[in-house]
Amino acid sequence: MSVTKKHLILDLDFDLELDFVLVGISSSLRDYRLCHFIFKQTGLAFVRGKEDYLDHKGYVKVKDQEEMDYHIVFEKRKQKTVDKNYFSIYRYCDTHFEYEYYLLNNRSVDGGYLIPELPNFDYFMLIKHYIDKDDLQKLMDQIKDVKEVILTKELDPTSLKSKENLIF
Repeated sequence: MSVTKKHLILDLDFDLELDFVLVGISSSLRDYRLCHFIFKQTGLAFVRGKEDYLDHKGYVKVKDQEEMDYHIVFEKRKQKTVDKNYFSIYRYCDTHFEYEYYLLNNRSVDGGYLIPELPNFDYFMLIKHYIDKDDLQKLMDQIKDVKEVILTKELDPTSLKSKENLIF
């Protein structure tokens, strides 16, 4: 009597919801200096950290401080260890949260890359919520007007291999 085995394959491939515009920035400036010059050019007043320490009611959030101050990416190694990479992040949200801008360093505190396939970009700006093409181009031109900014370019996050590093 022959026995046939049936194999069930479960495909867990799913599309990440990439609901933001991604702009790559090449600049020799340190992150806090770039934020200062972006403020002078655009009026976007970036503050350090991924989120505020207080919630919308004024209560202190129950989260690790490093989780609010940095964008943390976990990287699995071949030795079955997990490394934590800390990337500096700055945010600007208007008072009604209609627009959210985040400036992420492409280099971690330890020197790893947030998006390894794009090592020529020093920073990434994520713009959450809708921004039309003309406003985006104007913003990129204003950032490009900063003397130490070499390049600004809109990027397609869906084409990146490490796009999951941009989700937070």
